[in-house]
Amino acid sequence: MTTKSRKMLLKAQQGELDAVILYKRLSDAIKDPEYKEIFKKVAADEGRHASILKEYTNQVLKPKSLKAHMVLFIYRVCGAKVTMRLLAKGEMDSIPGYLKLVQEFPNISSIIEDEARHAKIAESYLQKIS
Repeated sequence: MTTKSRKMLLKAQQGELDAVILYKRLSDAIKDPEYKEIFKKVAADEGRHASILKEYTNQVLKPKSLKAHMVLFIYRVCGAKVTMRLLAKGEMDSIPGYLKLVQEFPNISSIIEDEARHAKIAESYLQKIS
């Protein structure tokens, strides 16, 4: 594994851990019972992603809640529409980085599929509330 690949994996692992907190807190904030459960499942997916990445990095990282605080602030101030657009974009923006790693680390392919699905979930919630 190259130093560059390791740095990319560690950054992705941290992002996935942070996303667990983000989606758990978002689930707590959302009133819609269907999406409350859906976002809990997304949080679990993100935890699974962090575990996949940990298999490659062999490093235990701690989640940071700053991103979750920022997203909840945006949710409360700007509303669900802005928040869901940002989440969908964030999920899709993560895919190119994973694509650079998938050949060397094959289990990452499941993460790519989930990230695209998570973007669609955010977009479907956006459509529901529009």
